Amino acid sequence: MCGILGVWGESEEELIVRMSSAIDHRGPDGHGIERFGPDSFTSAPPVSLGHRRLSIIDLSDAGLQPMCNEDGKVWLTFNGEIYNFKDLRKQLVDAGHQFRSKTDSEVLVHAYEEWGIGFVERLNGIFAFAIWDRSKGELHLARDRLGVKPLYYGRIGNRLLFASEIKALLQDAELVREIDENALLAMSNYRYCPEPLTLFKSVRKLRPGHVLSIRSDGSEAEREFYSVSFEEPTEDDDVALCSSELLEKLREATSGQLMADVEVGLFLSGGVDSSALLALADSERAEALKTFTIGFRQEDQHGEGQPDDIGYARQVAKQFGTDHREIILDPKVVDSLQQVVWHLDEPTADPAAIASFLICGAAREQGIKVLLSGQGGDEVFCGYPWHAGAHIAQQYRRAPAVVRRLLESVVRRLPASGGGRFAGSFRRARKFTASASKNFEDSLLGFLSYSTGDELRALLGERFAPATAAGWPHYAHRKALEESRSLHHINRLLHLDLQTFLPSLNLAYTDKMSMANGVEVRVPLIDNVVVDYMGKRSPSLKIRNGTRKFLLKKCLEDLLPHDVLYRKKGGFGAPIRGWVKRDLREMIGDLLAPSRVKDRGFFDPGTVTRIIEANQSGREDRAYLIYFLLSFEIWSQRFLDR
Repeated sequence: MCGILGVWGESEEELIVRMSSAIDHRGPDGHGIERFGPDSFTSAPPVSLGHRRLSIIDLSDAGLQPMCNEDGKVWLTFNGEIYNFKDLRKQLVDAGHQFRSKTDSEVLVHAYEEWGIGFVERLNGIFAFAIWDRSKGELHLARDRLGVKPLYYGRIGNRLLFASEIKALLQDAELVREIDENALLAMSNYRYCPEPLTLFKSVRKLRPGHVLSIRSDGSEAEREFYSVSFEEPTEDDDVALCSSELLEKLREATSGQLMADVEVGLFLSGGVDSSALLALADSERAEALKTFTIGFRQEDQHGEGQPDDIGYARQVAKQFGTDHREIILDPKVVDSLQQVVWHLDEPTADPAAIASFLICGAAREQGIKVLLSGQGGDEVFCGYPWHAGAHIAQQYRRAPAVVRRLLESVVRRLPASGGGRFAGSFRRARKFTASASKNFEDSLLGFLSYSTGDELRALLGERFAPATAAGWPHYAHRKALEESRSLHHINRLLHLDLQTFLPSLNLAYTDKMSMANGVEVRVPLIDNVVVDYMGKRSPSLKIRNGTRKFLLKKCLEDLLPHDVLYRKKGGFGAPIRGWVKRDLREMIGDLLAPSRVKDRGFFDPGTVTRIIEANQSGREDRAYLIYFLLSFEIWSQRFLDR
């Protein structure tokens, strides 16, 4: 796991050095730069490649990058891990290729020689890489199937810059720092902007499962080598058989992702996903794993209305005898906000990023370079509250309109942002009834949104009115929903999450927060073998009789306690509601003061003030929207004001 960067076209060496230095946190174990002049035979322009190394497999100098083949015609800069590299290596050795290292990186070089860029379809792993083929004058950029590893690129005239993080691209002063207003619309509504957008008009993300190829004449071709797919059986699957098969797939994925020449630790929330990984990893290793958990202060826990993860995590850690560490989030973490926003590259307004940042920092202090995480389990196995909400809404819409209106009027009177054990249930009920009567697509978008349509229009003002009216806040989501129109509604939910929420929010902040600390995070629950298997399973195995992650829980019943498997979902994050009302209140008052908002020029000052006052009074729950506005101002100071 590393950082990559490069330039297609003329560039000063000083620029490449600055780009590399901007992401040195991603590769504290080494770095390299290779520069190639213009090629008279292929007419290709100069090309520069850079690499920051976090050594995980083959810690020797043989793993240094950029890396080339024997005759120096194929060059690679690579970020990620290839879990099936040993199988691919054997095939390549049998075909006559010779290897100088034991790395997965070198496998990619020879795989390209043997199979061309189409070799990406053979990979099981997490990756973003660039291959420079000097003999053809072609540069290929590729990103893994679900977007675990990021890859950004920007164009300046005839040049193309690429890197693992936006801040590396911004080292070129010619890159225009103009806000993409469509991206801002989406981010204001969902807390993130979906691929391929970024907040900068001049910067794009390479979409998951895609290869971008630049030919010697400067022409480009982007192709998709993987798309999320579902094959729905005509009859329900056999529960016992599928449970046994899934457990084998999970064992295979976990075993493969424990591969490393350094110690591996584990995020442990006490939920189903991370507890499952601990149970599976424990059977693969003789020594005790180091596990890491985030907890809340009691008063913050009260405000969120969520179960206490730390107690469940402690229970599971004790069961498997791990070397366990607990980190309690307190208001002092707001001191990390500037640093977190800087590393995020974009104001990804999910306070879970802070929790990830602290966990990865604690892991690195303990000498851990690799952490397993249960991320992706909700998107693959159907685990989010909105999955259940959308499922229930299918029946809710059949109720008489007069009954629905009566229920909705009652629910609107429930407290919006108070504390207590029912706080979370009240919030979900209000959100459900506000959207559930609409058609499937509109109700789902309502469940996922963090502002209403009227509020969004008021917040962004007339400047954004045409794009808002054209539906730009929901463009990527509606496109994904249109692609899945023929699927069962449960699979449509998962397809949408795998296309938007997972890569653009969860995986994005996890990569940035882990690499900020020089730590690699692996996600076995979205390993190829697991995703492909679950894509062919019946929707009834994903949610049944109100039980989310039904099949996953069934296959783990002999490994984990019942109260861990069937507990109320806590969610990984931070006590943002309490922080917004108390600990961040002074910062919010300063950075979101009407005069500052007006000077910044993107949001309506009066609407921002009304949102803050409504949240503070408890009339509305707008904590996440306020946190986004705060993060956006901090980001603007760091990335726009220079």
